[in-house]
Amino acid sequence: MIDLTSKPSIDFNLRSVARAFWLLAFTAIALGSASANAKPRSEPKSLSLIDLRAKYETSASRYMDVDGVPLHYADEGQGEPVLLLHASFLNFRAWDGVAQALVKANYRVIRPDFPSLGLSGIDGKSLNGGKVDFFNRNAEVVAKLLEKLKLDKVNVIATSSGAIAGSRYASYFPDRVSRLVLINSAGLPRTAQSDPNRDRAEERKWSKMKIKPPAFWANLLKRNFIAPNKPPEWLVTLAYDVNRRAENADPAAYNFKTGDPKAIFAGITAPTLILWGKSNPTVMHLEADVIEHWMTGAPTTIRKYEGLGHYPYIENEGLVMKDILAFLGGELDGELRQTRRVKIAAQPR
Repeated sequence: MIDLTSKPSIDFNLRSVARAFWLLAFTAIALGSASANAKPRSEPKSLSLIDLRAKYETSASRYMDVDGVPLHYADEGQGEPVLLLHASFLNFRAWDGVAQALVKANYRVIRPDFPSLGLSGIDGKSLNGGKVDFFNRNAEVVAKLLEKLKLDKVNVIATSSGAIAGSRYASYFPDRVSRLVLINSAGLPRTAQSDPNRDRAEERKWSKMKIKPPAFWANLLKRNFIAPNKPPEWLVTLAYDVNRRAENADPAAYNFKTGDPKAIFAGITAPTLILWGKSNPTVMHLEADVIEHWMTGAPTTIRKYEGLGHYPYIENEGLVMKDILAFLGGELDGELRQTRRVKIAAQPR
């Protein structure tokens, strides 16, 4: 029985974190404070989960009951297994290019949609009137999915808020992770200034809408792609569609906590590649250095990409995949370093 409820969890600026991540996960929460004079525009229609599945399922799509969650995932390719964990307000289709490259390189790729997101069904634990730790729950469901697939050890590639679940999985089950890749990882405390969903004047016209229109998602994604790179139309459409699904969990059922990131990162032992878009406006690149500093149990190396933002694996897939494949193949092992803390003897007065 997997039980993550006893893991340490310290609330760092919980109010800000909860607001930030709930917006990214579900569009039921409005962005910031609306202007008193702002009038909501005509709101788009919701999309049923049936229609959403019809549009976005792939030939590799599978469904499995995982601890009460009708979990949607893809399982494709043959070889050493790689788990892909997606970012907020997207689903596993955002990994299409990465998954294709990994399969071509003879890896088996497993990529789930998190509970109540993408094409996955509602998490029953969000309907029982209690409070669910959102990120621990995602790590728990991932662990149980891999157990059902009889995968004792996997490589993990995780991005943005998906990297919170990926980091926790790697920390709670260190013997089950061969190598870890964190791309623009979330998980550190937020302030009002670093809150990804802080009030922005250009977005107030959409703030009262429960379902955000395509223009909102185009604006949000454009902010995270660094010129001359632009968010592809398929990504804008994907974000719009999966965030207007009619079947959603109850927002009040979840707690959003950063936990104790220092302890979580210290618990990871797998060799880790930390990738960052140096121009990332959502999660500052210096956070990569903080994460590496806290990873005292794992050998690590960092790659920062000039001119790339929050989605480097989409902005420049070829560049990022070159580094990922080299890392998975052991070619970057000579660059790995490990943070060590030593006591300094007291100096004589």
